[in-house]
Amino acid sequence: MSEFKVLLAAMLLPWLAGCANGAHRLPYDSWRLGLGTPNYMDVWIETADAVDVQERVFRRAMSGIGSTQHPKDIDSTDPRGWPEQPGAGAGKQVGGADVPRLIYVRWQSLVEPQTYEAYI
Repeated sequence: MSEFKVLLAAMLLPWLAGCANGAHRLPYDSWRLGLGTPNYMDVWIETADAVDVQERVFRRAMSGIGSTQHPKDIDSTDPRGWPEQPGAGAGKQVGGADVPRLIYVRWQSLVEPQTYEAYI
């Protein structure tokens, strides 16, 4: 399932890279942490913790079910891969945080009895 970690990181990094322009002060009060999953891969996100560039820790910035397309919403019965047009993912606003330096995610697969974690 390391492929899943790579896909999760690939989905998050473009959004975070847009925030990391070198300045430490953001022009807005919060940024959004959104987490999604491939088709048919429901997960329970135990925690998604964030550490900003000022070393402030935001525990449980996100938790709950990651967004996914359910079989009734998919045109094909092929369970492989990501939706063609994935959304922003289930998420929450992280208020008062600066540019994120580190995000830790721990999740449980609802498809198989296993827990995963990743540092992004």
